[in-house]
Amino acid sequence: MDQAVRKKRKRGPRKSKAEERAKALRSITDSKGSNSQTTVSRKAVKNVQSKLATKHERLKLQSANSLAPSGHDTQHGGRVSSSALPDSLSAVSSTLGHPTCRVIEQKYGEEYILVIEHCQEVCFHGKVLVSCLHGSVFIYGCTLHPGQKPLPVYAPRTHSALFITPLPQDEEQVVVSEHVKQLLGEDIKEDTVVVLLQKLKCPMVDYVTSVKEYANVFYWENKSKDKVVERVMSLEDSKHLESIGFHVVDDPSSPRLFTPEPVRSALSDVMEQVEHAVTKGTTAPVILLCGGKNSGKSTLARFLINLMLSSCEEVYHLECDIGQTEFTPSGFVSLTHVNTPTVGPPFTHQKTPDRCCYYGHLSPGDDPDRYVRTVKYVHQGYKGDAPLIVNTMGWTQGMGLHLLMDTIHLVHPSHILQLKGRKSAQDLPELSPEYLHTQPGWTYANIQVETNKEGDDTVPVNPELVYLQVGNDMPRHTWFTASEFRSMALMATLSSLQPAHGVLPLHALTPRVVQWSTVAVHVCNADVPPSQIMYVLNAGVVALCQADDKELSRLRQGALPDGPVVLQDTPICQAFGIGVVRGIDMERKLFYILTSVEEDRLLRVNVLLCGALSVPTPLMLQQNVEGPVPYVTSDFSPDGDIFGATPLRIRKNLQRERRQTGGTVGIGFVSANHQELRT
Repeated sequence: MDQAVRKKRKRGPRKSKAEERAKALRSITDSKGSNSQTTVSRKAVKNVQSKLATKHERLKLQSANSLAPSGHDTQHGGRVSSSALPDSLSAVSSTLGHPTCRVIEQKYGEEYILVIEHCQEVCFHGKVLVSCLHGSVFIYGCTLHPGQKPLPVYAPRTHSALFITPLPQDEEQVVVSEHVKQLLGEDIKEDTVVVLLQKLKCPMVDYVTSVKEYANVFYWENKSKDKVVERVMSLEDSKHLESIGFHVVDDPSSPRLFTPEPVRSALSDVMEQVEHAVTKGTTAPVILLCGGKNSGKSTLARFLINLMLSSCEEVYHLECDIGQTEFTPSGFVSLTHVNTPTVGPPFTHQKTPDRCCYYGHLSPGDDPDRYVRTVKYVHQGYKGDAPLIVNTMGWTQGMGLHLLMDTIHLVHPSHILQLKGRKSAQDLPELSPEYLHTQPGWTYANIQVETNKEGDDTVPVNPELVYLQVGNDMPRHTWFTASEFRSMALMATLSSLQPAHGVLPLHALTPRVVQWSTVAVHVCNADVPPSQIMYVLNAGVVALCQADDKELSRLRQGALPDGPVVLQDTPICQAFGIGVVRGIDMERKLFYILTSVEEDRLLRVNVLLCGALSVPTPLMLQQNVEGPVPYVTSDFSPDGDIFGATPLRIRKNLQRERRQTGGTVGIGFVSANHQELRT
């Protein structure tokens, strides 16, 4: 026993297999790079080559399972077998086969031609302007043909990578343009697709990336340069495309967007109804998306918008997720008319909605009754003349589930797409027809039939249910926080304040002047005494709204001495946009507001609502002034060091005394504020 221990101690600590392989590889590299002869055991070299061959086969299998679209062969001929690798280090090459894509330079650093053969998908991050010169390609629900307008595509590293997918071509209808013939010659293969990639410049996105916190949001570090992976193009061609912001992703372990084919097959009935509504003039479909947090609702909503725009000219989008909105800053419930593809996250396509209402909180749980009334108010702006996509929040339990039932009750969807993720704890219960007709909402007892205030019954809610199994594979190290995404969307909205050239800090921009006597003010997300409300508004983000006189009279709390009217509650009214209170003139009784709202709409504004939105921290720190930065301090802790430092929140989510209701199976206990519905 002692002798065995002594022998073990003489050998020293045992090295791991990874260390042994690394040492052998270093030895091979030293023997290749140095002039002197370095001896390496044949057994070590053979062991490394055997391990690499096994890794090649595993990577090829992963590539076949994760990259290939359904119905396509992953082997495109000319592949090099891993067993045929030579013994020298040059055999440990960075590609497993001949590249199926090549790049032709048109204008260095500005535009390149991408030639794709053998129906090879190209996975990428970055931002680029895509045009199709020959053949057809599919990108995130958009189908591009020759002659169409260039498509702006945004694929930041905070989200999954996107694909350029070539589509099958009809040999009889393929026409090769003279420009393509000059590029490729007369010998053009049947499955060749030619795409023009141009550097994309967008003032909205450029403003967001002008601050150091978000400067590299579109940069993707190619960690597979030294790996043995199956590349679609050479490293030299990849470097050329990186100069215009197009970063090829070769590593099969990188997070990628779902393959479109399974989704398109699951939504075949939806698309058939959309096409039928366009051609026959029937009722347009209303599609509601629901699921847990990070299940991909917003991603699927953008995919559906792009897919539907290939069949119809316009689509409406109803945003009910106030924490992560799509076309507006957070805190708004909005109805937006969309007629152009949306290939990118929210900070790349902020729009002015057709109908919009400022809720003022980031969660509907702060005031659920007003949330339901807000959704109803905004949805009333939908006329049914185009398909509607309804995006809901990821709160799937307790009050969140009740509010989802109310949303279904209000919008009357024709289809419900329920997304199920890998984390079953965040999933909704299966929304079967029986469940939908018995589960109570927060305001309504059930969703079988709505009885409005006039007593007229509307049509029953009998949507078609589609279940989609999805998975969230976004790695943690690329995630931004929810507050950072909200800041980026708000910065994108504020980008319209900037001049055509250059970026100016907020204090260098020219504000609009608003008299106190023409507006009423209210703080949505906190209980602020009227005497302190000016401190809250100063340097704050406000919603510019128009409420009718009857609503203002009902909510009027009082007026400051020679000041604006203060409202006691948040009015449900139309919002035209947002503004930043640049300053307040207490002597002249004026607000100085930075806003891009048009002059004719600005004249109709009579309410300023301050809520959960605040000026993004990067913009506050961007001010180039001498001395301390205005409104910024580090000598403050909101954790309780100063008594009364944090705002006093109002709780409006406490239900009244519950009572038992009868006559409807499965309802159980409902709150007293439920509306009794009779079928």
